[in-house]
Amino acid sequence: MAIAKIIFRKMLNNRWLVGSLFLGLLITSSLVASIPTYSASILSKLLIKELENYQIKENHYPGEYSFYLDTQKDPSINQNKFVEELDRMNDRLTKDTGLPLKTKVTVISTIPMAVSKQEGDQSTSKPQKYGSIKSLTELQKHMVLTDGRLPNLSVKDGVYEVLVTEMALQKRDMVLNKILLAGEGKKQIKIKPVGTFKAKDERDPYWFLSPDSYSNDFILPETTFRDSFLKGNDKWIENIRYFTAFDYHAINMEKFNVLLALEAKTKASISEISNAKVFVNFPIKEILVTYNEKSSQLKTMLWSLNVPILIMVGIYLFMVTRLIIERQRNEIAVLNSRGAKKSQILLIYLLEISSLSLIAFLLGPFIGLFLCKMLGATNGFLQFVQRSPLELRIMKEAFLYEIWAICACILMMMIPIYQAASKSIVHHKQTMTRIAGNAGWYTIFIDLALMGLSLYGWKSFSRRQQDLMTFSDGGSNFSVDPLLFFVPTAFIIGLGLLLLRLYPILLKSLFILGKRYWPLSLYSTLVQVSRASKQYLYLMLFLILTIAVGVYSASAARTINSNLEEQLRYENGADLAVNVLWSSVNPGSSQAQQYGPNATESKKDSKEEEVEASSTPIYSEPPFDPFLKLKDIEHATKVFRKKDVIAHAKGEDIPAVELMGIEPKDFGQTAWFKTTLLEHHWYQYLNLLAKEPSAVLISNAVAEKLGVKTGDYLTLNWNGSDTVEFVVYGIVKYWPSFNPAKVNDSEAGNTAPALVVANLTYVQTFMGLEPYEVWLKTKPNSTRASLYKDMKKQGIPLTSVQDVQPKLNELKNGAFLLGINGTLSLGFVISIMITFIGFLIYWILTMKSRILQYGIYRAMGIPLKQLIGILFYEQLLTSGVACVIGIGIGSITSTLFVPLFQLSFNSANVAPPFQVIFDPSDELRIYSLVILILTIGLTILGVLLKNIRVHQAIKLGED
Repeated sequence: MAIAKIIFRKMLNNRWLVGSLFLGLLITSSLVASIPTYSASILSKLLIKELENYQIKENHYPGEYSFYLDTQKDPSINQNKFVEELDRMNDRLTKDTGLPLKTKVTVISTIPMAVSKQEGDQSTSKPQKYGSIKSLTELQKHMVLTDGRLPNLSVKDGVYEVLVTEMALQKRDMVLNKILLAGEGKKQIKIKPVGTFKAKDERDPYWFLSPDSYSNDFILPETTFRDSFLKGNDKWIENIRYFTAFDYHAINMEKFNVLLALEAKTKASISEISNAKVFVNFPIKEILVTYNEKSSQLKTMLWSLNVPILIMVGIYLFMVTRLIIERQRNEIAVLNSRGAKKSQILLIYLLEISSLSLIAFLLGPFIGLFLCKMLGATNGFLQFVQRSPLELRIMKEAFLYEIWAICACILMMMIPIYQAASKSIVHHKQTMTRIAGNAGWYTIFIDLALMGLSLYGWKSFSRRQQDLMTFSDGGSNFSVDPLLFFVPTAFIIGLGLLLLRLYPILLKSLFILGKRYWPLSLYSTLVQVSRASKQYLYLMLFLILTIAVGVYSASAARTINSNLEEQLRYENGADLAVNVLWSSVNPGSSQAQQYGPNATESKKDSKEEEVEASSTPIYSEPPFDPFLKLKDIEHATKVFRKKDVIAHAKGEDIPAVELMGIEPKDFGQTAWFKTTLLEHHWYQYLNLLAKEPSAVLISNAVAEKLGVKTGDYLTLNWNGSDTVEFVVYGIVKYWPSFNPAKVNDSEAGNTAPALVVANLTYVQTFMGLEPYEVWLKTKPNSTRASLYKDMKKQGIPLTSVQDVQPKLNELKNGAFLLGINGTLSLGFVISIMITFIGFLIYWILTMKSRILQYGIYRAMGIPLKQLIGILFYEQLLTSGVACVIGIGIGSITSTLFVPLFQLSFNSANVAPPFQVIFDPSDELRIYSLVILILTIGLTILGVLLKNIRVHQAIKLGED
């Protein structure tokens, strides 16, 4: 109880510092708790979407799990007991998954039996197809009678009443209420179809096998089937199938391991009671395995993204703990001198920190949920949008992460306490006079170690990048190496510490050079800052890390987002690329009827050419004006694309050229293209096409293979077209929707893609009119819903649509991009917040510790203006210089490490090529936030300085 009172009083006396310490612990626990929560929530959301698409694409319910047993393989089993044990086992396994069930079906089948009609009272029969008698659990709830009635459950005169499908009546040429004989010898029974049925809802998962699949079978009520065919010594049963339809919308990451282990558990459980062979069907198992791997990758990436903020929180906790200890060092030294054991002192602080940690541990997961909502609302670095919220649940794993994080924080905070607990009051008084010097850990050159580690990582990544460009496997999956965030952080900290090591030397040199000329305020500040570098180390490192990581994060996020978005826009060519319905006629038959019988005979080869020409369809061009009348469309253009065109020049042929026919002006206004991809602005190339109707632009592959250059001629033709000559006006490497790095599979083999861009009117006039695409550029504030509604109103007969907006939405909503944008944005916001708090705490305590000094200055007649000048210069030489260093280090880090994200794109096979992007607006947000917190901090400090009373300072000095 005495210790509890001591701890409570200590916390109350230092409530602001204790509150700041608690804030750091709370941020740490919330961050680590948010990682498993976010990864599970976002992947569960994406999984459900993929399963919904699977159901649409495969027309198969994705929550299906079934297993099938052939009981004939194990003749020793007691079929009745075996089925009962299987029922209990299936109930237990499905219940253990914890997932709600849509339906459960048990299908039991007898051995196939020959079925014949009964003629009069005679037992002779005509052989028919084989069939089985089956039972389905709860069939009556999922079917509708189409004819007849339901079977009686009781067996009268040895006749079993059954249901059949309508198809079964047709296949067996039978009618209802006529008795059939099934089986042979002692196993012959009488069955009477009394009704036909169909599925109540064909989309019901119950019908994992459609009713028509039972067209050879006879469906007996379940209770009648079990009483008649399971009990007894006769081995009627051939196979059993257990089907379970889980509600896949309830599947989350916690259920993955249970579902993936379900097959093994099923086989193991069955092997304990029988040797029957088991066949398991779990269609989405591979999808779950893939998402399990994605979960591990996402968690790794989130941990790596949170490394900078966790390091910063660690520095913050260490700094606040150190400030607390500095304020209580006198008290600790007195306790130590009066005989208190080190263990007792450590126990007091351990209990204090542990109590704060426990509260942070309990609150962390709930605050982590709020952080996850912020992660899900990002659309870029420090860009937040309205998006459907994630279904968030606190994961058990979050508490485990919290325990490790809290333990690490406690251990780190106990280090300065342990150091202070061993110092006597004499040692403490001696230490107070030594304001100069560095922190102990700083003398071991940890900055050089971090610099060496980060530069080694940079060199390794650069080598991998060169190998990728040389030996690319052609993959296009996007994945970020977590070390691309960890290594730059080490570089930032290392370079920041290195510059802070050199900074006092620079200040001392500056002081010596102008000590005769500096005004009092600057003179005093240079002396104070240069002699007390240890005092300012943590604050300056704080600011450097915050700004540098912010600049790097902004550049990394912008580069990743922009490159992925540009790839989609480039591939699509425009906002929308649509095809409309063209009507066509084949003139071959009509011309033959009209001209064939009356045509004069000619040479055989001329006749063959005429037949070939007559077989070419004649197209009727649909109206283009409706596209121009769409209110949400800014520009529209016609784009004719023809593959497998033959290009010929200088005796060489290319059999697989893509021809693109365009209208230069409209194409330039509609298509999306990055202006920096070509040597000149791409409008200049369009102007070349507009000058000459027969002009073409060719890709590098065409120029190299045909050996042509600007001013040369080439000919183009395709099957059924005339051969037309064109003149080369320009050579381009990139063009909207054309990827020069993608291997083209054609009849000629794997070849580099080749492109020829020509004037559409010239192509249609001399080579023929064929269907073209319509490319559309939408207005900035338009919506797709209104656009498609307007298209329907205009009666535009669309046959296909390539819309870039859904692809962009899918990209932005992807787990990895959301994780990158959200974590970087959230990390920066948190770092700004704790930097602001640390800034205020540090300077308020510093000012309080120097009240006597400021009071003496005031008593000496130094005006308040000069005191504010001292404060200003001190802020300028500490916080201001730290901000400048942070900006410089952030720019250097971005220049060195952001290009390495090229590793994530397999950029040898993507277009447009990877490019590092620096957006001034991103850095402006960072600088604005930093300036805002510094301005607020300085204002608060100025108010505190103004309120200093001289008599209070002198009295403090006397005390």
